[in-house]
Amino acid sequence: AIFIRIAKLDGSFDISERDKIKELIKNRFEIDTRKIENVLDMATELEGQSNDNIQFTKIIKETIAYEERFSLLKDSWILVMADGQRTYEEDGFMRLFCNLLGLSDKDNALARQFISKKQENS
Repeated sequence: AIFIRIAKLDGSFDISERDKIKELIKNRFEIDTRKIENVLDMATELEGQSNDNIQFTKIIKETIAYEERFSLLKDSWILVMADGQRTYEEDGFMRLFCNLLGLSDKDNALARQFISKKQENS
């Protein structure tokens, strides 16, 4: 659901962002391709029912170790940068998201820089 929220930050949720979310889900959870659509549909519904980012991040923070939260932050930056642009809204959300995950501003900068360099080298 948080990936969908991130994808919507720039005002559009297009097929390339949906495909990127599928790829991130598949890589992160090793879910069968057929089940990914169901997961994505449930996540879309969940995201639409909540206006509260804390609801999502509290569960993540309580159940996922620091290293995995940092990995999630990097995945989130992949999604932000998927369309080749960063908006003010996306940057602001990512600062908030990082904080709500219990990570530092430095972690946010490191994750963003890591993904930027990775994309430049691709």
